[in-house]
Amino acid sequence: MSNNQSIIQLREILRHLAQVISTAALYSPEHPRTLSCTPGLIDSLQGFLADEPELNLIVADNVMLYLGKPLEQDHNVLRMSKLFTRIGIGFIRIIRGVESADVRQLVRCVCGLESLDVLKTISTKISIGSVDANSGRDDTYEAAVATFSQLTAQQLENLKETYDGIALQERMDFRNVISLVAGFIDSFRRESNPLMALVPIRDLDEYTFTHSINVGILNIAQGMSLGIVGLTLHDLGIAGMLHDTGKTCIDRRIIQKPGKLTDEEFAIIQSHPSNGAQYLMGQKGVPAVAVITAYEHHMRYDLQGYPKVPDGWPLNLCSQITMVSDTFDALRTRRIYKGSWDFPKVCGHMMALAGSQLNPDLTINFLKLLAGLGETFPELPLDDTIPARENYCE
Repeated sequence: MSNNQSIIQLREILRHLAQVISTAALYSPEHPRTLSCTPGLIDSLQGFLADEPELNLIVADNVMLYLGKPLEQDHNVLRMSKLFTRIGIGFIRIIRGVESADVRQLVRCVCGLESLDVLKTISTKISIGSVDANSGRDDTYEAAVATFSQLTAQQLENLKETYDGIALQERMDFRNVISLVAGFIDSFRRESNPLMALVPIRDLDEYTFTHSINVGILNIAQGMSLGIVGLTLHDLGIAGMLHDTGKTCIDRRIIQKPGKLTDEEFAIIQSHPSNGAQYLMGQKGVPAVAVITAYEHHMRYDLQGYPKVPDGWPLNLCSQITMVSDTFDALRTRRIYKGSWDFPKVCGHMMALAGSQLNPDLTINFLKLLAGLGETFPELPLDDTIPARENYCE
């Protein structure tokens, strides 16, 4: 279903919902007039959910967002946004299989006849929660994820399917990535150590997948240390997780080649930022900053990287943050053409890159952040015996 079709169907759902709730408030949720309105709402929901597995809406400050973007205000959107804001509903999630009983319970809660918490325990098809006023994102949409290992087998499989689909250049649903970022942010906000969430690389074939998760985590940690909040922090994490999208399409024999790359092979590597950005531009729900970051994350602070751009090119801050995260995780991870480095060696090398490859202020802030968190990382095999490939760049 196209985004325009989704919006049209969503507006129809909100029209029916507003009608059901206003009728229930005037009479009662069990009144025949209210019950006569309910089938239209159920039909519109089931029509939407025939093409989409779930419907997720976020409400903040009387504004309703779908796929991270504010819905254009009409009478019903504004009415529902104000109502949800007033009674403390920050998000609503409706999944496939919703029935009349679920909708009636929602209406009873919205009309104030029962606590909102009742819906959390009774309905398995409709979920609601509150929103952190400082973030504009929901706190409870996904359970906090303190470490990557806490993901369920199904969540992990869904995430891997997303990355596998990118490699096949399929049109993808990025809600798995968006949800994971929301979970990490919620966990880290509760003083969990972000570095404990980093994924050790156990299989070289999964490098791009796990490396991308780590860069997203490190981006969130950097962003929080810099005082970045709300949608910007969320998009910063998504950008980190999608920065290497273009690399998923490159032959693994080139990615994992132990020796120096040929000029032709290195040219293929250098194409991945442009290819990744182009792919992400056509995907629904991907924030614009993720597209920019995919394109810029190898340009270097001094613009001597790739793709080549004119002097004075204004590098996006998210791209510069991602360069720092990207470099750190590349250095701490063992690859077929390089060993993993311990914390002091990583720090020394990153300081040597500050001012040329990396933004010096962001680099110093990042290393201070790591030191302040106690340099706590998952166990990694250290190996300095593998020579670094001369012309690799993560």
